[in-house]
Amino acid sequence: MIQNFIPMLTFQIQFPLSFGEAVYVCGNSKELGHWNPMQAKRMQWSEGDIWKSRVEINMTGQEVQDFEYKYFYAEFDRPINIEWEMGPNRIVRTNENTIITDVWNHRKILFQCYNPKKYPVFVSGSCYDLGMFKRRVSMKQKEDVSYLRILVNILEEREIRYQFHFIKKSHYASPLQTMTLTNTSAYYKNYLVVFCEGLNQIKRSIYQLDNHICYGYVPTDQNDFNSLKKANLNTIIEFQNSQEQSNNSIKKEDFTYFTVNICAKYDSNYFQRLYSFIQLLIQKYNIIYICNNSLKHLRKYLQIDLNYYFFINYLINQPNHDLLSYLIQKDPSIIEFIIKFLIDLIRININNKFSDISDSFI
Repeated sequence: MIQNFIPMLTFQIQFPLSFGEAVYVCGNSKELGHWNPMQAKRMQWSEGDIWKSRVEINMTGQEVQDFEYKYFYAEFDRPINIEWEMGPNRIVRTNENTIITDVWNHRKILFQCYNPKKYPVFVSGSCYDLGMFKRRVSMKQKEDVSYLRILVNILEEREIRYQFHFIKKSHYASPLQTMTLTNTSAYYKNYLVVFCEGLNQIKRSIYQLDNHICYGYVPTDQNDFNSLKKANLNTIIEFQNSQEQSNNSIKKEDFTYFTVNICAKYDSNYFQRLYSFIQLLIQKYNIIYICNNSLKHLRKYLQIDLNYYFFINYLINQPNHDLLSYLIQKDPSIIEFIIKFLIDLIRININNKFSDISDSFI
């Protein structure tokens, strides 16, 4: 015979209110009012504007179950003039006594990675707590699992792009992923769980430089294109340094693929038009993927020697590019610095508007 189990859920949230108002918790269970605000639980105020409520939930058996809930504030005496918090319904997944600490208009996310050898693992992503792709956030280690807990402001983030990074002798990275806060498939207590497996087996990676530019190696097979598609990277710019190739664009399944030959014959404003063209693509598609098979990790070039950097700037801005063509033939690695130079220009001026931009470059 299956016996009922009654865990105690303790809800608490910090939220300042005026005198005569109160915070309520309402949800999909009988004890939380079946989403009827008139049957919701009024929470008790405590010092620091912390509102608390203890609710016994009647469960059938001891299997883990999901309970949906959400907070609103209204008049203290009865729930009228209701203001619900924003965002999707909250979820707590449990079968035991649980203390649930929440932040108004925020959601909790738990990143996890199986890491029995305890290698350094990092996460980068589009939201503030993940560094906005400007830095990587180190994960903590507990037994065989690396983990990171973050808070996401749902007023600022509808979806989050993220990537795991694994440091061994070399640097590996997971494919770029996108998650929405409406995902209900993986929860631990009141944390939305994001798990990464097999990180050390990933060698051909996509890296995100900022919210508009990703970079990596040239896609060569269907698996590479599937990874780009999964990361919503449908606009590809391949930089080449071959005398035989010309600039062109093609439509490949769901992708728009541009080929740019740095060694092509230049006119006086070649790089200005190339710069403007890439800027146009960012304004049109929001995010682009830049690739080149000789490209090393671009972050290394953030520390580029300034004299060399100014030298590249000098070469690019010369009306005659014979010297630049000669140097590229002698040292193809210069192409990497040219790409880096163009990307930096774009990132610095990402919000600039160009009235004379056209897509006639290719």
